[in-house]
Amino acid sequence: MQVGDVHLARTAKLGLKLDEKDRRFPLELRNRMAGGPIKTVFRRLHQFLEQDDFAFLLFMGDLAEQGDLNGFRACVRYLAEALQLGKGRRFEALKVGIVPGNHDIDRVLAAKPSYTTKFTPLQQAMTNAGLPLLPVDKPIWLDHQKGPCRIDVALLNSCWGCGSPEYIPEEFRDEIVKAINSALTKGVDEKATRSYYDRQLDTPAFSKNTVQGLVEGASKLPGGSLIIACAHHNILPQRLPRLAPYTELVNSGAIRSELSKLGRPVLYLHGHIHEDPVEIIQTSAGAPLVCISAPEASEGFNVVEIVFTPAGLPLSCYIEPWRFAESGVFAAMQRQVIPIGAGRRRPPNAVVVAIYQQIIAEQSCFWGDMMSCAQKAGATHAADATEEALELLTADQLVTIEHHELGREHWLVRSRL
Repeated sequence: MQVGDVHLARTAKLGLKLDEKDRRFPLELRNRMAGGPIKTVFRRLHQFLEQDDFAFLLFMGDLAEQGDLNGFRACVRYLAEALQLGKGRRFEALKVGIVPGNHDIDRVLAAKPSYTTKFTPLQQAMTNAGLPLLPVDKPIWLDHQKGPCRIDVALLNSCWGCGSPEYIPEEFRDEIVKAINSALTKGVDEKATRSYYDRQLDTPAFSKNTVQGLVEGASKLPGGSLIIACAHHNILPQRLPRLAPYTELVNSGAIRSELSKLGRPVLYLHGHIHEDPVEIIQTSAGAPLVCISAPEASEGFNVVEIVFTPAGLPLSCYIEPWRFAESGVFAAMQRQVIPIGAGRRRPPNAVVVAIYQQIIAEQSCFWGDMMSCAQKAGATHAADATEEALELLTADQLVTIEHHELGREHWLVRSRL
């Protein structure tokens, strides 16, 4: 599960998902019709944890608002208690990954000489809540293996330069730092502080050790492992033009280049932009780099499912967005399938060929018809062989599966020709 920016201090105060024209309506009845957005989202997350077996729960940063350390501590405690995460709690065994966001950085601490000082209270808050540490100067790797199928998650810190005056050009650094400190001084108009954090004058970046650690760590992984890189900032420019100085990830091109050169499919999960595009970079080697953005947590989250071949090669990525509908109901939206196994040669398979020929001939087929086809082609376990064949054909973008989320017995498969 991929959860975007929480911003708890602000999102906890958001109103109910109602077109509320009559404030005299009893509060208890209003709450029965619609809950607060962030509570609704976290309630559904908790239900998922109770009902399903997830490999990872990943948070994209910005737990706090405007560098408020007390807000960060409160959000960390909320995550741990509301979702029962971390040491001594119900889902202690679940692998949780959290990356820092630019709003988590206290700008007063960021002005200190050491680049790591600003992360010290964040790490202490994580430890106090029994949650795993944030990545700082190098990746934190998490892995999950089920049979031959393996996923390796690299948690990355894209906020290395956030708030650090060293990144401001030396010619006018002193004057700008003085103005920033004035805006952040307690007692100053709140509008000045908000303006600074909105416009940021920031320099988000990955450290050299982070990039190097990602490359070296990836080179040691088995060839069939799927790499998922997680960071707060996007490595592609956002769709909506942003007019603000020093707010884009300074070395996004470096990390994008290194991920593209790995010669294997990679998912890059991020937040920051409060939107949820899914963008694919296709390299000359044929291995896609899939960038998946999560919306602000008060709007929902993404369930990301990876389909592997029986031999353990990643084949497809299914993204199921959970969002609020116009009616205010929180529910799953239409799934998106991203083929990630194209370009990798596979041995001929009589069942795959037979099923594909039938789909081509009939243009659309139901599950029972394709199972019969698999049996005639010699499949010992017809249901599993049919499912594998259809996932392979989907990954090669030869067919589309309708009603995929309902289970294979309900699949309707159409040719893409």
